[in-house]
Amino acid sequence: MLPQKLIVICTRNFANHTCNGKLQSPLMKTVLSGYNSYFPKIIDQSLEKVSFVYTPAMRERIKKCSEYYTIGRNPVQGEFMVLAYEALNKDSMIDDEMIHKLQVIVTTVEMVQTYFFFWDDLEDKSMTRLGKPCWHLLEDTGLFAFTDACIMRSFINDIIRQNFHGEMCANILSVYDKVYFTSSVGQYMEAAISRSRNYNNYTMESYTKIGNLRSSFYSVKSPLLLGLALNNKLNKESYDVVDDVGLDIGVLVQCHNDLIDYFSEKGTLNIGKSGTDIQEGKFSWVATTFLENCNSEQKRIFAENYGSADPDKVKRIIELYEEVNVAQHYQLEQQKRFDIFNEKVSKLPKNATPSAEFFKSFQNLLHYYSQDTTNLMYDKH
Repeated sequence: MLPQKLIVICTRNFANHTCNGKLQSPLMKTVLSGYNSYFPKIIDQSLEKVSFVYTPAMRERIKKCSEYYTIGRNPVQGEFMVLAYEALNKDSMIDDEMIHKLQVIVTTVEMVQTYFFFWDDLEDKSMTRLGKPCWHLLEDTGLFAFTDACIMRSFINDIIRQNFHGEMCANILSVYDKVYFTSSVGQYMEAAISRSRNYNNYTMESYTKIGNLRSSFYSVKSPLLLGLALNNKLNKESYDVVDDVGLDIGVLVQCHNDLIDYFSEKGTLNIGKSGTDIQEGKFSWVATTFLENCNSEQKRIFAENYGSADPDKVKRIIELYEEVNVAQHYQLEQQKRFDIFNEKVSKLPKNATPSAEFFKSFQNLLHYYSQDTTNLMYDKH
């Protein structure tokens, strides 16, 4: 198991209260601590404004879809977004209207995660997620989950249009559109390599390229871009800064999730979703790391056993991972990704937006989640 290290975040105006070992500013506490209370209210208020959803049954289904994986989950991306917004908003007053807008973004960015869960669980034929049956396994769902996901995506955009206008609305929707596009392309490319069963294609170079699409933009870059959009500071220059600096630590999120899946299959961590990467032969960071550090005999055994649901074969793969100590390789991976991140930050010009100072604070928050496998960044997708 990795060291359970908590690193304190240092940003402006932090109060003396903590949340899971992290210091939070008054604004972050206001927006994040009330998440489970205001989320359903925003859903209800938004549904009331959608006139064509006129039957109580349809309204109830959309509400149930929106809340199923979202209520009770730690809104990590919302946390990243609020951190970015506050760091970029040092001179402006934050009134009730702005707090509401922040709550809307936290609500919708977490709904995007639920949207991806619907698709991912269908593709993986998963049984449980967050300690409950997967959405598509509910009695009245099945393949309707595809339609539910499409409705969810459109509803997210409608909530944004109800609460934002003009350039700010356009910029926020543009970020979400990029999330849908890049993540879907990355998901397809990962699946294509996985299904090929050509383990020569399991390279860290390919993993990084696909991870940037599948995970990096959504998990790290998009919350920062949303913070910029809310401050009317999203432009080509600020976009390029986030796109470049956020790449490797964004890929680290996917590495972390893949490691969690392995610990789940190994039986040393309960994440509320059974690990399935080994059974499905996934092009994961764990499998790629193994293949780049094994000998020819270990690779032969891997090829004979990977991608099978046979418990004995799954057990043999776990034994192979233990032989090369993938957990230790994760620590090296984390250090490498953060070294690249820090080098990019050090080269930022003094007037960069976001600034080097912001990225250093953001690094501490990412360390909190990526250092300890009990601090789950996201349930795997």
